[in-house]
Amino acid sequence: MTWNEPTIAVVGIGVLHVFFMLGELIKWERPLVMDLVLKKWPQPLNLSPGQSHFVSNVVHNAGIYNGIVAGGLFASASLGPNAFPVQVALLTGGIVAGLFGAATLTRATVLQAIAGVVALVAVIGFR
Repeated sequence: MTWNEPTIAVVGIGVLHVFFMLGELIKWERPLVMDLVLKKWPQPLNLSPGQSHFVSNVVHNAGIYNGIVAGGLFASASLGPNAFPVQVALLTGGIVAGLFGAATLTRATVLQAIAGVVALVAVIGFR
């Protein structure tokens, strides 16, 4: 693997997705990310134990997704320029997820989209 700008950008976004995964999986009964979002919600959400369990499962599912994305980014970085289409697809998916999260969950997820755009520009611009 050659450590050039595109590779560093792809690996950096992969590391970011590992952190997302950990935040969505750690504290199994009530993930860290779930606590952060609920604290920032415009009004308190009084979830029943059943609702809280369901939401935790949804957040855990997102954590698994982020782990898969991280693995794909790391694998594509190790393949170099031949993995260009895979890198573009994974980074674009992360951008869309960040924008959707900013629109539906919390505005802070726009940072995921911004980081993805920076990495995508690096991947395309240094091709």
